[in-house]
Amino acid sequence: MGASFLFPKTNLTGSNQSKLIHKKKTSTPKSFASVVSNSVCDIPQSQFPQVCIKGNRLAITIPGEEYKLGVEACKHHLHGRVVWSKGSSPLTVVNLKEKLLSLWPSICKWSVTSLGKGFFKFAFSSLEDVQRVRSVSAWNLPQGVLKLFPWTKDFTPATLKQTSTQVWIRIHGLSQEYWRPKIPFAIDSSIGTPICIDFATNKLVFERPFGHFVRVLVDLNITRDLSYRILVERIGFAFFVDIEYEKLPEFCSHCS
Repeated sequence: MGASFLFPKTNLTGSNQSKLIHKKKTSTPKSFASVVSNSVCDIPQSQFPQVCIKGNRLAITIPGEEYKLGVEACKHHLHGRVVWSKGSSPLTVVNLKEKLLSLWPSICKWSVTSLGKGFFKFAFSSLEDVQRVRSVSAWNLPQGVLKLFPWTKDFTPATLKQTSTQVWIRIHGLSQEYWRPKIPFAIDSSIGTPICIDFATNKLVFERPFGHFVRVLVDLNITRDLSYRILVERIGFAFFVDIEYEKLPEFCSHCS
């Protein structure tokens, strides 16, 4: 016995039916190019470079002129890394730009792009703006520090070897009159990027329970030789302070 199909009844009037028929006749399907918003490849397959085999992998040569144009477009770019304080939540790109807008009020059109692993790319509209933001070695953010460095070719965070770490540093031999945040920060800037002073050190003089050492969290490049004694100078006087590193991570100078 054959299957029977029941169709729902419709209450379309003659005019409604004609409108539907007219709509079906006049509507045209959208082309693929009109649907996608990115660039559509219009290069014939025959114009692409020939693929070859090197070892057991495919290899292709990219268009050299296009690469040169890409490098030229990056002449006003910088790379940056945000070092977050321990326990803090990283900002989104949108929130990061909002924070930097207040720090860079004189900078014209600029953008920031996340590259992953705490790294960002900054694009500026002029060399003057690049020089302005580069005049400061590190920009203080809420619970973090932004370090900027020159844009370089073939920069890929995924392949970078981790050569920096956050380390608590104790400054011994610093008299109490020097326990103002900018002074320990200045001392530690000679060996890394200061991030913050610990809670006990930052207490007011009437609440401070000890004065044995100043403790500062520093972003440290562990490929460099560590300094354990620093000469501190002011007008008419100079003295040495001793540096102690807490829980330095194990690091191989051979393979990094």
